[in-house]
Amino acid sequence: MKNKIKIIIKLATVFLVHSIFISSAIALTDDSTKPINIQADSAEINDATGISTYRGNVKITQGSTVLTGDIVTLETANKKVQKIISEGKLSTFKQTTDDGRKINAEAEKMVYSITENKIILTTNAKLTEAGNTFASDKITFYTDKEIVTAGSSSGNDRVNITVFPETIKEDTQQ
Repeated sequence: MKNKIKIIIKLATVFLVHSIFISSAIALTDDSTKPINIQADSAEINDATGISTYRGNVKITQGSTVLTGDIVTLETANKKVQKIISEGKLSTFKQTTDDGRKINAEAEKMVYSITENKIILTTNAKLTEAGNTFASDKITFYTDKEIVTAGSSSGNDRVNITVFPETIKEDTQQ
């Protein structure tokens, strides 16, 4: 019986990870063509270094993608954003896929390396897709490779996963 439960948990984890990464890899296809809108209480933009910092109730939107944080730093090269770092009590990331699914991420710190297709969520990290939740002290996911890792650097915190049976059923039929 214990082996059967372990197999079910492993399958649920695989399906959750698969659905999260398929979703993040295929955000609304026209999102990248939309203008980027930044709202903040203050902004410091340094063209020489390519670093801009926004403070206070920061909200960045581009199409269906919304990122919020207390302090958000954008690192650019050749007028293209390379990395986004969001910090605060709770930084959030929301995105809609072409098929209408919602991706939500939250953590006290997020580092989104656009050039590496990688988002690192640290401290109270949580990733949700179609009601399924992945929570840990640290979550790293690669949006192009469909790979996720989770767990604390100290090894003291556990990964918590909640998967709804309907999602597993849908994924196995596809």
